[in-house]
Amino acid sequence: MSIVITSYNRNFTGRNDANPATHAFVASPDIVTAMAFAGDLTFNPLTDSLKGTDGKTFKFSDPAGFELPPRGYDPGENTFQPPPADRATVQVAVDPKSDRLQLLEPFKPWDGKDPTNCPVLIKVKGKCSK
Repeated sequence: MSIVITSYNRNFTGRNDANPATHAFVASPDIVTAMAFAGDLTFNPLTDSLKGTDGKTFKFSDPAGFELPPRGYDPGENTFQPPPADRATVQVAVDPKSDRLQLLEPFKPWDGKDPTNCPVLIKVKGKCSK
């Protein structure tokens, strides 16, 4: 049985090694780092010691840091621009030579009939991430 411990919240079967039998656990970056140094999931960084390359034992000190900045967050420059009251006047400029962007034409209005013979846009097989 394999076990993985990570500090990111993408925790689903097969995420780390494509093996659905692997158990994946999410923990804080501090705990993940301590477990990586210890190489043992039973290691308790609050009470257990490790041996350094010099042969001396040591314990991790408590993590420290600010959860929030001491003077609050800097709101930065307010760059929000509300949309105009008359949105029909909005023009979107796309370089006609752009390889990435293109203007899309609106879909035709629905005719009220059920669609038939629709093309399949994508076909997938196996395990797929959302």
